[in-house]
Amino acid sequence: MGFLQRLSNWFSQGGREENLLQQAVDLAKEKQPAEAIKIYNELLRSQSASSILKARALFNRALAYSSLKDDQRAAADLQTLVSSNDAPENVRSAARTQLVRIRNRA
Repeated sequence: MGFLQRLSNWFSQGGREENLLQQAVDLAKEKQPAEAIKIYNELLRSQSASSILKARALFNRALAYSSLKDDQRAAADLQTLVSSNDAPENVRSAARTQLVRIRNRA
């Protein structure tokens, strides 16, 4: 996401939440998954976040837990996504794939 897009996102609630999600993803990429998880938790508690954004946050939180070797929490998040009717199919599909990887690792 470019600078101008991030800047314009600050003018809507949904945009601010997109920025937070991107901030968490960036933290996870910078090997700070615990900090990313705090932001994902905030997004998941949000009353205004869309179901799509929450599904993306839940999937990314699962990846962050997995990177911390907390496979139990990662699997729980992924299972929630797999069984969710609100999550987009591409997120559910990615969750199923990641769930298999985690179970094979264990």
